[in-house]
Amino acid sequence: MKLCRSKSRHPEISIMNSLRPLCRLVCIFAALQLFNCPASQADTLRHQSLHDVYLANTEHELHIYRILGKEPGKTIMLIGGIQGDEPGGYLTADLYADITLKKGNLIVVPRANFYSILLNQRDGMTGDMNRKFSETTEAEKNMEQEIVTILKKLIGEADCLLNLHEGSGFYNQEWKSEIENPDRFGQSIIYDAESYFGEKRQATINPEALAKRIVDKVNLQIENLRYHFQPNNHNTISETTRFIEQRKSATYYALTQENIPAFGVETSKAIKSNAIKVGFQKLVINAFMEEFGILPETPGLHVENTKLDYVLVKVNGGLPYAVPNGSELWIKSGDDILVTDIIANFNRGLTADFVGMGSHNDTNLSFRIAEPTKVIIRKDAEICGSIDIVMQSGKLANSDSTHDKKTTKAIPVKSEVSLKKQEALPTELRAEHFLLNLNGTMVSVAEGGEIAVPKDKLLIIKGVRSNISRLDSQIFANLKGFSPSKAKNDGNDINYPLYPEHDLWTRFSEDKKGLRYPVNATYNNKEIGNFWLKIE
Repeated sequence: MKLCRSKSRHPEISIMNSLRPLCRLVCIFAALQLFNCPASQADTLRHQSLHDVYLANTEHELHIYRILGKEPGKTIMLIGGIQGDEPGGYLTADLYADITLKKGNLIVVPRANFYSILLNQRDGMTGDMNRKFSETTEAEKNMEQEIVTILKKLIGEADCLLNLHEGSGFYNQEWKSEIENPDRFGQSIIYDAESYFGEKRQATINPEALAKRIVDKVNLQIENLRYHFQPNNHNTISETTRFIEQRKSATYYALTQENIPAFGVETSKAIKSNAIKVGFQKLVINAFMEEFGILPETPGLHVENTKLDYVLVKVNGGLPYAVPNGSELWIKSGDDILVTDIIANFNRGLTADFVGMGSHNDTNLSFRIAEPTKVIIRKDAEICGSIDIVMQSGKLANSDSTHDKKTTKAIPVKSEVSLKKQEALPTELRAEHFLLNLNGTMVSVAEGGEIAVPKDKLLIIKGVRSNISRLDSQIFANLKGFSPSKAKNDGNDINYPLYPEHDLWTRFSEDKKGLRYPVNATYNNKEIGNFWLKIE
């Protein structure tokens, strides 16, 4: 079953959202019946797509799609976006998340490293995610390592792994030029050994022979010789390899630990058109699917340009309003604003970013707005639209209205300078609540209070709410005993993920017992409130 989001611009679109939990239950029930029905019915029920979400409402949100064919068969896993500056990979994986299969299965992870995609950079918050698959990284505990742990489990379910990348230049076994030589990766299929005997499965794997067959099939469909793929053996298992860092990669883990053939599919960054790179990736994926007997329906076509229709926004917890791209939402100072959904010609990779607030992904997070600002909508790293949030004054429209007319006047937003500016306050500023993301759930704790936090669960301090709402975004929250991974430790720990058992220093806890840690709220270096984390 597939649910299509309504394109209606009516506020009652929230009714569709309310039905989603029911539809999910229906899908789960159907999946359970698969194991308790006759074979003829099982073949019909088996043709479905299962969708799981991890680290929800964070910049590291991870979506996993399992596509089951009408007939059972082999399973290929596709990883896109493990390095965020390679759009060809995650845009291609997107097309297979919605595919239907006649036979066999796919596990699709379109955006393995959403944080790095949003920033359009190779590294994530704690480095290159494709260098976190070795045994030496197991002791690390952060959001990206948690994603790697999930990916490892998925690799164990597959018969083949394809890690979709973009590489520099064009690979060639011989030195042709600065852009075409053995040190370039573009237009190649990378593997870690000519052959490998896997102890776990007691079988010999032949990645080189498979890569050569794929290359032969794919190149027959590419007219331009410059864009032909080449098999590229990094020989990572050898002590003489020139690519020893690849021993920390997903493909090396898949080959040596799960004993399945694994490949890095590299289109060239020198090809500027994403549509062309996606086309090449599809040729390679389809060839691998043919090799493994996975029979597909035709995947979707890549759409080059994002078209944002409207943004669904809740004001003070009411019904969502459909605010068209480029228009204004008029509110009262101190209103709570929540972006619940983004309606565009894409379903994945969309985020809302409140300028000067929150993080890069503020979708489904509530903000108390005290002055004009802007909500920027992104498709991955691309800005595809925005809405302006405007304070009503005098007899302007009430807070329940939206304006379809686009404004030509720039809406002022806070700058870095204004965040540091001293301000004479009409009353004493004090913190009232601290907002936390506790293992994917948003919670609030009153100033002076205590909240129990499991030691092995993800925690993110999301902000502080005070008695003067317009200053909320300028208030720091400092968790004693935590040092986030950033160049300058300015004492502000908002939006930095942590795992208490790994990231907190005991000597900063109450009585140095490691049981309670203070979190202080400050404004212009003056403490205005605190609360406690109780570690369980």
